[in-house]
Order: sequence, then C-alpha cells, then structure tokens
Amino acid sequence: MILKHDNTYKIGVFWSFASAFLWSTTFVSARYLMKDGAIDAVSLSLIRFVLGGGILFVLGVVFFRKKLFSVNLKDLFQLALLGLFGIVGMSVFLFVGQKDTTAINSSMIMQINPVIILLGGLFIGEKIRPIQVLGIFMSLIGCMFVVDVITLRGFAYKPDHMRGDLFVLLAAICWAIYSVWGKKVVKRVGGYAATTWAMLLGAVELLILRLVLPMEFNLPDSAFHWSVILYLAAFPTAVAFFAWYEAMDKIELSLLNVMQYLTPVFTIVLAWLILSEQFSLMNAFGVLLVVAGVVFTVERKKRKLAPDV
Repeated sequence: MILKHDNTYKIGVFWSFASAFLWSTTFVSARYLMKDGAIDAVSLSLIRFVLGGGILFVLGVVFFRKKLFSVNLKDLFQLALLGLFGIVGMSVFLFVGQKDTTAINSSMIMQINPVIILLGGLFIGEKIRPIQVLGIFMSLIGCMFVVDVITLRGFAYKPDHMRGDLFVLLAAICWAIYSVWGKKVVKRVGGYAATTWAMLLGAVELLILRLVLPMEFNLPDSAFHWSVILYLAAFPTAVAFFAWYEAMDKIELSLLNVMQYLTPVFTIVLAWLILSEQFSLMNAFGVLLVVAGVVFTVERKKRKLAPDV
C-alpha cells in the first residue's frame, strides 16, 4: 500500500518535472520566432495547438479511445471555456509579450501565477500546508534573482520591457484561471481527455479569432522557422500539457506549482546558450534558491506520506 502511493507520487513529480523543462523551451522558441517577426502571435498559437491537439487526438484514438470519447456535452462546454483562457488567452498574450521582452523575463512573470493559483485553490477545497507556502515564496525570491529583478543594487527593472511584461502578466492570469478551474474537470474526465479536447477546442477558437481580427498575419518563409514551430507544437505543447495534467491528477495543486519554479531555471540556461541572454553569479544564486525550495517541499511531502498509508 505504501509502495503504491509512493510510486504514484514519484510519477506525479516526474510528470511535473517534465512539463517544467518542456515549457522552458516554449519561452526560448517563441522568443526566437517573435523577436524577428517570423510569425504573428495568433498564427503561431493556432498552428501550435492544431498540430499539438492533433497529435494528442491521434494517440488518444489509438491508445485511450474509451477515455477520449467518454466526455459529454457539458464537459465539452466547460473544456471550451477552459480553452478560451488556458489555450487562447495564455498563448496569444504570451507570444505578443515576447516581441518586447526576453525569454527569461517572460518565464519569471509566468511564475506569478502560482500565487494566484494558491489563492484560487482554496475555493476548490485545496489544503495548503505552511511548508508549501514557504517553498513557494522561497522559490519566488529565487526567480527574482534569476531574472535580475533583485540585484546587489536593490530592485531593478527595465522600462523598455513594460509592454511585453504586461502582456505576459495577462498570460499568467489566464493560466491561473485555467489551472484552478481545470482541476475539477480533470478529476471527472481524466487528464488525457481534458488536455486533448481543451487544446482542440482552443484551436477552433483561435481560428475564429484569426478570421475576425482586422490585423495583418504573416507566416514563416524559412524551413528552419517551420522546424522550430513543429517542435513547439509537439513537445512544449502536446507532451508538456499532457504531463501537466497527469501530474495534476497525482499530486496536489500547490506542490505541482512549486515544481513549476524549475521552468525559469531551465529557461535561463537555454536562453544563455541559444539566445545569448545574460547570466551572472546573482542568477546562479537564484537558481540555487529555486532548486532548494522545490527539493525542500518534495522531501517534506515524501516523509509525510508513509505515516498516512
């Protein structure tokens, strides 16, 4: 009995870790595409979720047919609303913002949403232990060091990033709404079905948005840009969203969001290697704080499991 619960917990942590890493590549990939104007935000979001949702749907038909088609009209309606926030709002706002701010900044701002989720989770019955609150804020402070919000000279902020940062903040709010509301839906229909249908319905909503918005759209004209988009659709989208929901189904919401603080850690390393964004000793100190906060929370949870089962 203890082994069964411990294995479930470990699997949940693994999926959470995988989603954190894959989502870090979203910020780097999108920043690469958006900073040069290779594609507009709505088109990138549409292609991302049409392909990502299509991949999940095909795999679902082959391996999870019963779960995939067990949803009813009420479930589809709720998943469509989830898609409006977590697919359309989150993705478009994030990509628009990344035209004017760095991959690292975007990743850090998205880490604000666990604070919103922490409060929202209280309304759906989540119980938050003091140690989890400590872990969240410890990791949040680490994120601020990682992205130079806190420096040796105090708080620092670049006004030229303000427009982009505000759009990314809107993306974080959309994701928080999606995460809190999605908890009950996932419990009812299952992580795979919820992820797939929210993604496909969100893609339909993005198509409608693209048809009605009075703006100029542009698509990539190079094979390499298309390869980046295909990667974005397959891994940080299909695989990462599935991993998020699988983790949500196995570990509590508050712990899941602490684990997501690893995303800016991965992002800063990848952005330094791929985009030549800056990395300093203060950033490294922030990385240590983030990792320490996650490990501390995970270890306390493991020790608590045994007496309960």
